[in-house]
Amino acid sequence: MRGIARIALLAAVGAVSVGVLAVTAEEAAKPQYIGSAACGTCHKSAKSGEQLGKWQASRHALAFATLGTPEAAAVAKKAGVAGSPQEAAECLSCHVTAYGVDAALIATPRAGKKGFEAADGVQCEACHGAGSEYKSRKVMKDHEAAVAAGMIVPDEALCVTCHNAKSPTYKAFNYAEMLAKIA
Repeated sequence: MRGIARIALLAAVGAVSVGVLAVTAEEAAKPQYIGSAACGTCHKSAKSGEQLGKWQASRHALAFATLGTPEAAAVAKKAGVAGSPQEAAECLSCHVTAYGVDAALIATPRAGKKGFEAADGVQCEACHGAGSEYKSRKVMKDHEAAVAAGMIVPDEALCVTCHNAKSPTYKAFNYAEMLAKIA
């Protein structure tokens, strides 16, 4: 009987261990931010609507750089922000994609490739979610598969997490008008 009890105990411990490993593996498989350069490899052609170029010419792409201007420093000072706007959480939370996320959620770039860089401002993944799980051409060709793999379809509620009266430079935000500009 003791032998059977030991086997049962070992089996139970093994089952618990596998469960713990599965949770750990699941946590390790969280989507990672890959950066606008990775997204842009496919989203720069005329066929894709020249999305990379449109983003690069947008205020979103310049959001972090804007924080380095004398005007931003004055706005930050007036709003009671201590120090540089490019280092202040109050500013970075809206001016930088993935600000404050665990460093493990930032993908390591492939050799010779530009990876995620906070200085790229408000990038694709600020609106569409971390791209590591839906970035492949095969997945992206199927909208439903991309959404199932974690791609977010942004809506007004997402936009107003930053475009709101909490911002010291807030101006009335017309979602439909702004959506047409970035479509």
